[in-house]
Amino acid sequence: MDKSLIFLYITTLASLLASSSALCPHESEFFRYSLQSQSHISISPYPPLKVDGNFLERALATKQRTGYTAVLFYASWCPFSCSMYPTFGMLSFMFPQVEHLAIEQSSALPSVFSRYGIHSLPSILIVNQTSRVRYHGLKDLYSLVRFYQTITGLEPVQYFDGNQSVILKSSEKSIIQSMSNMSLREISRSEPYLVFAILFLCLRALLYIFHRVLACLQAFWVLYVPHFNLGIFGETSQIMGRILHMVDVRRIWNKLRLCKTQNFHKGAKNARVWASSLTSVSLGESSARSSSSS
Repeated sequence: MDKSLIFLYITTLASLLASSSALCPHESEFFRYSLQSQSHISISPYPPLKVDGNFLERALATKQRTGYTAVLFYASWCPFSCSMYPTFGMLSFMFPQVEHLAIEQSSALPSVFSRYGIHSLPSILIVNQTSRVRYHGLKDLYSLVRFYQTITGLEPVQYFDGNQSVILKSSEKSIIQSMSNMSLREISRSEPYLVFAILFLCLRALLYIFHRVLACLQAFWVLYVPHFNLGIFGETSQIMGRILHMVDVRRIWNKLRLCKTQNFHKGAKNARVWASSLTSVSLGESSARSSSSS
């Protein structure tokens, strides 16, 4: 009887171990997160927890959550997100009272991003039970610390020295330098979203300039063009009147008619002379023939 009880205990223990080992990683992470959120102040800071869309919705929807939760929405292909993630990690150590979650773009549906009003990456959102605030500003460490202090009312438990901020700035400069050394074709292949964003901004600027230029042309047309046309027509009529006054068209026409009549009379006289010469020649020939025949 004792052996059967011992065997029953062993089987139940083995089943419990198997179920705990078969637990999904996301479930274990959610269990650790729930334990951490139930504690008032974390004894030791945790790095940002990388989650997916389902985990984020469950974590933010739980009613046992107390305090603030900071969420970083980033994309692995974006160089600005890559430079933002270490800064977000520093914030998690500076504000251990705030829970830090990081969600990558490919690990969640677009509806999750639109539900929280995220339309650009990287973005930081601070959420509590009553409100949620999205950060708009510079992505440097000091600006984010002031944002945390304003929203949460908490003070950082530790500060990072200048070397670490220099490392962050040097990483950002290295990213910018790497992009500056690339050609336009390489940038378009590696960063298509950045190229589309720049083209969109250029088109917006062109549309704004075109709209302003069109408005100025319309105003110029309404104010100046009618008076300008009347002035031109008035000046041209005055000039034509002066030209007609200076040049006597009737006298010129009479001279042309006289020239034509004189030329006609001269032609008629020439025709008469030519006809008389022909008749004299023909009479001379006929008299010569008659004399020779006699």
